[in-house]
Amino acid sequence: MKMFDEKDAIDFIRRNAMTADLSDEDILDMIDAIFDYYDENGELDLDFDDDDESADDTADLEQITTFVAEAFAGSGIERDVIASIVKAETDYENSLL
Repeated sequence: MKMFDEKDAIDFIRRNAMTADLSDEDILDMIDAIFDYYDENGELDLDFDDDDESADDTADLEQITTFVAEAFAGSGIERDVIASIVKAETDYENSLL
C-alpha cells in the first residue's frame, strides 16, 4: 500500500476534478475538511472487521460533500465543485490500496 502524499493528492485532484479557480491551498483545505469528516465519524479508527465493505459509497460521498460544503459555506465555491473534489480525493485514496 502506498502512503498518502499531499502533493500527489493535489495533482490527482487537479487532473480529475473541477479546480481551475482554486489554489493548491484551497484544495489542501478541502482535503483537511474531508479528514475532519473521517475523524468526527470514527473512520480514522483502526477497524479489523471487514463487514463495512458493503457500505453505500454514494451515500458516503454525499455525506462527505455536505460536511465539506458546510465547512466552506461563504467561500463562494460551488457545491458541484466541492463534490467533484470530494470524489477525486476519495478516488485518490482508493488508488493507494
